[in-house]
Amino acid sequence: MTRLELVGWRPGLQTVSLIQAVRDHGSMSLWQAMKEVERLLVGETVVVEFATEKSKETFREIAERLGAKVR
Repeated sequence: MTRLELVGWRPGLQTVSLIQAVRDHGSMSLWQAMKEVERLLVGETVVVEFATEKSKETFREIAERLGAKVR
């Protein structure tokens, strides 16, 4: 498994779309994805795991476009 850290967010973050992206690409339930994005919003670093490097890079592009800061 490969990992990606969400370390912050920019003004205008598209929260609902980010929850959906975390759910789809991070293989989480809706509830889990919501909790992870809530943690990000209060300043915590969130780690999302992916099965492949390709899915990680796809998610990175989506998350950055939606307003998340990724490391």
